[in-house]
Amino acid sequence: MKKIGFLIVALLLTGGMAMAQGMRNGKKMDPKERAEKMTERMAKEYSLNEAQKKDLLEANMTLTEKMANRAEDKKAEMEELRKEMQNNRDAYDAKLKKILTEEQYAAYSKKQAERQNKMGDRGPRDGQRRNK
Repeated sequence: MKKIGFLIVALLLTGGMAMAQGMRNGKKMDPKERAEKMTERMAKEYSLNEAQKKDLLEANMTLTEKMANRAEDKKAEMEELRKEMQNNRDAYDAKLKKILTEEQYAAYSKKQAERQNKMGDRGPRDGQRRNK
C-alpha cells in the first residue's frame, strides 16, 4: 500500500514540474500563446463573460510580454558580463606572459588546466578560460 502511495505522489510531482515549466510538446510557448491559455483557463474557472475575457486577455498579454522581455534582457546582460570577464582574463594572461618566464607561464597554464579538470569534465562553457 505504501508503494502505491509513493508512486502516486511521485507521478503527481513529476506532472506538476512538467506543467510548471510552461512547455507544450517539447517547446516553450510564446507570450501570445501563453496569454491565450491563461485566459481560457481563467475564463472557464471563473465563468467569465466575453467582455471580461477580452480585458483579461489584454492584461495577460501585457504580463507575458513583459516577462519574456525581462528574460531576454537578463540573457543579454549575462552574455555581456561573460564577454567582459573573458576580456579581463585575456588581459591578465597577457600581463602574466610578460612577467613570467616561458617555463613559469607553462607551469601556470598547466596548473590552471588541472584546476579546470578538477572542477569536472564538463568541458569549458562559453566565456570560460580556454588555455592555449
